[in-house]
Amino acid sequence: MALPFPFHEKLKLELTVTAGEQAFVIPGGQVQAFSLRMTPSGFTGSLTFWTSLEKADAKLFTAFSKPDLIRVRLALSGVYDPPPAPLLVQGIVTAKSLRGSAHGNKDGVAVAFRQYTVEFADPARVLWKQHRPVELHTGKKVSELLDLHKPGGLLLTYDWDALESKQALVCLGIGDDDPSASFLDFVLWFVDTRGGVLTYDSPKDTYTFSAKKPATGTVTALSRKHVERVDVELPPVIRHGTRVLNGFGAAPTTVALPQAQAVAGVSHDMLVRTPIAAEAEKRQSLEKERLRLRKRRLRLTFLDVPPVALHPGALIKLDGPLWSPDLTGLGEDLRICELSFDGAGLQIGPHDGQQETMEGYEVTLSVLLEQKSDPVPGLPAYRPPRYPIYVEGKVHSPGGEANDRIYLQVDDPKTSVTNYRVTVPLWNKTVSVPAEPGLFPGTFYFPPYKNERVLVALHFDHAALHRYLDWGEGVRMPQDSQGDQLLFGKNGTNQTAMTHDYQDAKPVWNLGRVNSNDTEIIRISEGRLLIQTKEEPGGAATTPTYDVTPQVETAKGDLTAGVDGAVGETTAAYTASTAAVNAKLNAASEETSAALAAAEAKVKDQAAESRTKLTGALNGLDGQTGALSGAATEAKAALGALK
Repeated sequence: MALPFPFHEKLKLELTVTAGEQAFVIPGGQVQAFSLRMTPSGFTGSLTFWTSLEKADAKLFTAFSKPDLIRVRLALSGVYDPPPAPLLVQGIVTAKSLRGSAHGNKDGVAVAFRQYTVEFADPARVLWKQHRPVELHTGKKVSELLDLHKPGGLLLTYDWDALESKQALVCLGIGDDDPSASFLDFVLWFVDTRGGVLTYDSPKDTYTFSAKKPATGTVTALSRKHVERVDVELPPVIRHGTRVLNGFGAAPTTVALPQAQAVAGVSHDMLVRTPIAAEAEKRQSLEKERLRLRKRRLRLTFLDVPPVALHPGALIKLDGPLWSPDLTGLGEDLRICELSFDGAGLQIGPHDGQQETMEGYEVTLSVLLEQKSDPVPGLPAYRPPRYPIYVEGKVHSPGGEANDRIYLQVDDPKTSVTNYRVTVPLWNKTVSVPAEPGLFPGTFYFPPYKNERVLVALHFDHAALHRYLDWGEGVRMPQDSQGDQLLFGKNGTNQTAMTHDYQDAKPVWNLGRVNSNDTEIIRISEGRLLIQTKEEPGGAATTPTYDVTPQVETAKGDLTAGVDGAVGETTAAYTASTAAVNAKLNAASEETSAALAAAEAKVKDQAAESRTKLTGALNGLDGQTGALSGAATEAKAALGALK
């Protein structure tokens, strides 16, 4: 980090503090100190200001003392050579304090100035950091999910396909996270792990989610006369490649994603388990995009406030005759990715310049510049949200009676994946879970039955059946029988039961079948074997019925799965294609940049060589000129002697 360089500058400050519904305009001359740290995704700041005598600011004091939300709007600009527009930040106060300073007596009453200090940050950093929702959504886009979580009039815009594809399931499990990840952490995690970019436009108070950094904008020339020092920062180089491992047992794959600067044998492995090849390929494309190297950066330390727009995302170019022709980064299009701006007032005291809009400050100002072509987004550190979370669900199986132990499976013909459907009563949402044996070996086939209580593991974009929570109706045996029982079939009047219990302390095994009034029994007890079949008298005759509801639901599920699968395949193919095209474009851009840099270096070398030759020639000419001057002097002397 470069050392700060303080300088004195007169600044114009416009400060508005809004507490609740009341807005208070504070003259710039009352601002004693300010500090700003800005990045592409947001900012933090602090400022201290004085107010006039106690009675004059009674309303501000009262509003400031309440727990109402306080917003700060601060505009900064130079005075002697102002930029096209001031640096503008709009944030929410996170901490506040005040103190009084005695200022003598008036009419026998002690009076004082009040000093207010506030710390503030961009709205998302403040509000989303305290937001920890636990929610389940189905059939929703991530952009729609974000729109549901825009507190305080937060403005969001989207330019990213990853946010616009409809998700079968989206779960927010943030409030259930023990390390206390926030919604802001979730947003940063999603953007980072999906290879996106999050930028904040402070003047418009708007956040933009995009697939890549903005490539447009007006480039402003910056003269050397405003800059005290230029430091070159070389970011650390990643020395690993990536491997995507698909642990699906029937078709395991390991795909290596090379990276030019990787050291052999050093790898980041990403493990997935999916039977769907398109999902694995989508992950490969994503991880390939994330293997991006950050480029060389420049840190400028200023000796005054320049007449150019300084804010994250602004484009500038080091241009003009005052720069050294050999300066690294000269003539390149550069983007501001960090800004540090601090000022301490030069006022004599709180009474000095109270009503002035402009005031002198001791200022330190620096920016960090990246190349416009640098693809790596700058995101703050975050805590990844923890998944899965566990909630109770009820197995969904349409048709039959409420107590029938029937089940429904939905087969996806494209992926050959079979799912159960589970309704989560907390949110009244129905999700799909893979139809797997779970804790049973594959020789047992006992699908979960209708309305069975289960514990569901909810991940961000998929779910799984974790375990079962209760026994079915009529399954439990009395305590004193010490029995065990296994039921097959739909209900108490249409089933087969296998039971083992103790009667008179002796084991009894029983196999019983019942279909309305028709019953069959095989019972083995002490010294006895009973085989019996009979029709109970008075029972209702069994009438065959055909409930087509399961078939209809299965057909609907197959159709939904087919459509979703087709959309998923198309999306995955599009994503993979886009990633491949982007990779080629990035590679071509890198090659072009390298070629241009090499050509520029060659031109500079040739120019330096030409300057050297020209200087030598001029020096030789100077020597000849000296000899000619000497000869002329001698000739003049000879002519004088002849006179």
